[in-house]
Amino acid sequence: MRKSFWKWLPVIAAAIMLLIQPLLSRFPVAIESLYANGLYKLLAAVISPVTALAPFSFSEIFLYVLIAVGVYWIARGIKRRRFWKSLGELIIAGSSVLLWFYLVWGLNYFRQPLDTSLNFTGAPPDSLAMRQHLEWSISETNTGWQSIPEWSLAELDGEIEAGYHRVFSALHMKLTPGKRRPKTPLISAVLDYTLTSGIFGPLFHEVHLNAHLLPVELPFVLAHEKAHQIGYAREGECNFLAVLVCLTSDNPAMRYSGQFAVLGRSRFHAYATDDSLEKLIRPEVLEDFAVVRRRVERFYGPVARWAEKWYDLYLKANKVESGVESYGDVVSLLIRWREKNSGALLP
Repeated sequence: MRKSFWKWLPVIAAAIMLLIQPLLSRFPVAIESLYANGLYKLLAAVISPVTALAPFSFSEIFLYVLIAVGVYWIARGIKRRRFWKSLGELIIAGSSVLLWFYLVWGLNYFRQPLDTSLNFTGAPPDSLAMRQHLEWSISETNTGWQSIPEWSLAELDGEIEAGYHRVFSALHMKLTPGKRRPKTPLISAVLDYTLTSGIFGPLFHEVHLNAHLLPVELPFVLAHEKAHQIGYAREGECNFLAVLVCLTSDNPAMRYSGQFAVLGRSRFHAYATDDSLEKLIRPEVLEDFAVVRRRVERFYGPVARWAEKWYDLYLKANKVESGVESYGDVVSLLIRWREKNSGALLP
């Protein structure tokens, strides 16, 4: 019976990807109630405090072990002339990981969209609203600019946690329990060469930061990755929550990090090609963008392009239709949120 179960795991995994995903995406309210605000909060409260006890990343070690075992198993299969059987065994193992992924976090992709939960009304912002937003973003970022020294990660972590309690209380939403201890990979190249600022490891509920992040990037990136652990899978929604946390902080350096991130996203929209608006950005802010760009360009290459392509496919496979472009959804969310609250960041 047990052997039969393991043989059926690839079929179960295929059913999740091909059948259950489309089915679950039809019932976002049920996922929101039963999973995101039910089972998931229980799982987060159990898993994250355990993995947070260790200073190293279980997710990273698991990745390396998975690769090593996969290579060994295939080589073993070739040597023993049982390649297809070995490949089948790896598929079964991969199916187990996939099932665990959806159980402990992945179903959050099918929860109710955040704009629905926050009762946004009306159509998406038009070009005029986008231009007005960019003008606001430039003005706020120019005003908030400052040279940010190196952070104490422990203090920053505490400020962001306090920020999430503040934001979720204002939104009348229950914050997911758990320990969101930031970690850095043992091998920084994993994030460097994939141009990844931070990553949430869903299998073990771990928040990771790129060790080479600049002080202006760090608050926003850490807040973004924490949003994933809180239970939000869509990148634009995590950006939006991170913005609220940063911009409503009493710490001016955190506020600048949030505005810098918003302006960075806004500049890449089609409406931001107006040179007259670009010229309004103060030189110090432009220099911050240039420094970040130089950090990223050091590692840009085939690995980065490959990683972006596969992450785009991954997001689309999980019903995020715009793929990696969904990061920019923060702009629309922030415009609609400020319109709803007459310009205020929190009600």
